[in-house]
Order: sequence, then C-alpha cells, then structure tokens
Amino acid sequence: MGFRFSEVMFKPVRNLGAIIVDSLREEFIDESFIRIGRCQNLLEVGCGTKPFYPIYSKFVSHSVGTDVPFSPHNQEKIDTLALATALPFKDETFDVVLCTEVMEHVPEPQIMLDEIYRVLKPEGTLILTTPFLVPLHEQPYDFFRYTPFALRYMLEKSGYDIIIIKPFSELFGVIISFFVQLQLKLWYALSVAMHAGKIYSVANPFILLFVYFPQVAYLKMLHFAQRVRILKKIADKFSYTTKGYGTFAAK
Repeated sequence: MGFRFSEVMFKPVRNLGAIIVDSLREEFIDESFIRIGRCQNLLEVGCGTKPFYPIYSKFVSHSVGTDVPFSPHNQEKIDTLALATALPFKDETFDVVLCTEVMEHVPEPQIMLDEIYRVLKPEGTLILTTPFLVPLHEQPYDFFRYTPFALRYMLEKSGYDIIIIKPFSELFGVIISFFVQLQLKLWYALSVAMHAGKIYSVANPFILLFVYFPQVAYLKMLHFAQRVRILKKIADKFSYTTKGYGTFAAK
C-alpha cells in the first residue's frame, strides 16, 4: 500500500507528540482482542475516558470501567471509582482485563497485578500496556518504568502465563519521538504567549512537516520492516530501547 499525503493531512490524533506509541498501542490492543475473540465480561482498569471502547466494544457483551477518585481525566465515562489495588469485584468475575498506561502510576504494582489475577476467570486474559522511555506525566503519581524482564518477573510472581511482550517502536522511533516532543514544547509555549491555539496543530505547516509527517512515515516504514525477514531482525535488534510494551498474559 502506497503512502498518501492526504492520510497525513486528515487523520485525527489524540496527542501530536505520541503518534508513534499511540498507534502501536492501539494496534496491539486490537490484535489482542482479535486473538481472544468474543467474550462476556471485560474490566478496564484505569479507564479514564475509555479511548479504547470502540475497539473492545465489538468483542465483549458487557464492560465495566474503573478509575481512581482523583483521576485527572474527565470522569463521565467511569463506571466505578476504585483503586487498582482494591478492586470492588468478586473473585473470577471477568473474562478479560484491559489495563493501559496505569501501572506506572500505582505505588504498589504487585498488589495491582494480584488483584487483577483474583478477578479474572480461570483462563482469563490480561491485556497490559506500560511505558518505558516517556516523559514524567500526571505528577506526582508517576512512580515506575518497566523493562520486559520486570514485567515477566512480576506477572509470573502473581501467577500469570506470559504469552506476548511486545515493544512499541525501537531506537529510531524513540529518537523521532524525542525530536518532535522538543519541537512541540516550543510551539506550545508560543501558542500560549501569542494566544494562538492554531499554531499548536497540524494547521501549522512546520508541525505538519517536522512533527506529524516524520511519525507517520516512521510507522509506515516499521510496518514494512515487519513484513521483510531481514528488516524485522534489524528492527528487533534495535528494540532494546522503546517507548513502551504491550503484554498479553493468561491466568
């Protein structure tokens, strides 16, 4: 499939500085649900505004979203206010638990993994995503970053069987991400100083060409590399540094 400039011009994004990791995370979640297939009950831990609801709603009959009472996100879509370390559900309630970009904010992550294990049905599935090389965020509730070895150790300690731990990008994706984030800090400061919100968007040709386009082009090249054996080996070799990880584990 060829690259079309119109795709860059009109494809909406949630975060201009995180197009790479956001796209790869969504692909991982979508692939995970395709792998699971239809199921009855899903729990989303740390659901926020439920950005992944359009993905999992096609696969599950019933879903519940929890988040903390002090969540910085809009709370309209949260079904139950609860800590991830004290889930208010009976044992073996859910077929799937989805937990995205939450574990770094939990001061006792092992307890969180134990709680999720408890509420999962036998042979239930955990879809977990965690950041690695990303800036501090939601301070002061930003405690940890996780290597794949830490994820494997902690999940196995709670009793899970690890099926997949997948990096979200590799060295070149990380370099591009830091490059565009530095630019965006400048453009954001200018937009505030000038009271001109449009300059912090793809309507600004500099952001389009030097922030948006490099990230979309990288994703195109990464997807191509994954289909070519020698290029995939090279990409895998450079995935020792990444934006984050997606983990698929079973009870």
